[in-house]
Amino acid sequence: MKSFMLVVLMGTVLLGTAYGVVCTSPTGTLVDLTTAGSSATVNGAYFTTTDSQATGTGVIQSFVRITTNDNCEQGYNTSGRPLEYDENNSPQFTRDLMLEAVPLVTIGGIQYREFLLDINQTSANSLLSLEQIEIWQAGEAGLLGFTPGGAGFGGNSATDVLRYSLDPDYFIRLDYNLNAGSGSGDMFMYVPNDAFGAGLYVYLFSEFGEHNWNNDGFEEWAVRTTSESTVIPEPTSVLLLGTVLAGLGLWCRRRFTV
Repeated sequence: MKSFMLVVLMGTVLLGTAYGVVCTSPTGTLVDLTTAGSSATVNGAYFTTTDSQATGTGVIQSFVRITTNDNCEQGYNTSGRPLEYDENNSPQFTRDLMLEAVPLVTIGGIQYREFLLDINQTSANSLLSLEQIEIWQAGEAGLLGFTPGGAGFGGNSATDVLRYSLDPDYFIRLDYNLNAGSGSGDMFMYVPNDAFGAGLYVYLFSEFGEHNWNNDGFEEWAVRTTSESTVIPEPTSVLLLGTVLAGLGLWCRRRFTV
């Protein structure tokens, strides 16, 4: 009986029924952020590899850390337990995030909410693909039972609303070697403040590795601790992808289902 139970447990771990994500056939159009200073706009959100402000210990606060030895990985922030996917269990690194804690940044006269992504790869194989982003807003803290693909928290929340999604027709390629080091910040994502509405809490789901596999360390989403609105010069040129900003508000406020 003990041997049978051991086999079952090993099979569960190998199949990843509790943790991890199985890589599938990669699809989508490349959004290339592998050169210094590169930027792109996808579905109204502005992505860039660099900016002029400091990051690192004491300046940023993690709200979800994703870590696994698997080629593909995924997770979302919550203070609820047990965690569902590849999130670090420490409440220091994976926790609830209030909208008021997400800094406001002004770019080209438009207010955005700023999110920072820190990736870790080996220097010899430094590319990592960011496949999915979903940002949900809800009135409840500590939510669990998240299903990616627009389903959100289902019956576990009466208030969750999808505010932003990286269109599945696109994926973002990043290069760890551009800004190597934990906490240094490899990508900044700016989501229009107008996309957000009622709901104290923000939940960010992301998935990595379909096109360029995860191979080292952790991926971490964070916010900078400054509470003041920051003004960033409007970029001279960006790559426009997906829907235009004018239609983002209507699109973001619809409840998506699988």
